[in-house]
Amino acid sequence: MKTLQIEQSIQKLIGNNIEYSRAGGAVGSILLINTENNNSIWIWCYWEILHLGRLLATADDDTTANVGKIAVAAKQLEGRKITGIELTQPCYDLHLYIDDEYELIIKCEGQPEEEKYPLNNWELSIKELMVHYSVTCKFTVMQERTGITGTGSN
Repeated sequence: MKTLQIEQSIQKLIGNNIEYSRAGGAVGSILLINTENNNSIWIWCYWEILHLGRLLATADDDTTANVGKIAVAAKQLEGRKITGIELTQPCYDLHLYIDDEYELIIKCEGQPEEEKYPLNNWELSIKELMVHYSVTCKFTVMQERTGITGTGSN
């Protein structure tokens, strides 16, 4: 099977229900979203969750486990369907539209050249396509075939 580009693959999330959405606690502002089809998005960069246009939480808010602003907002996405997606280039910012007028906005960030351990901005795994994408802090996309089905880790 030919591997699709990230712009095409990300569209596979439309219509997926979010089964798991967590951030906060020991993982800080890292946000993980898993869908019913075992697709996943890991987000390390800046993000915002909105409802009815009102900001619920950002990656910079309280990361206290279970009760912090980040944890509470992330959990509110569970059980809701992804209804639309916009991917903006050249930085690969991502905007997910979710049922009941929720939104997840992901804003990619660069890192200084001297950073010893640069992080990816976000990663996407699409089980059906057996592909994993990493959007780097240099605003490039690394793509690899997973050869297995499952979660976002390879």
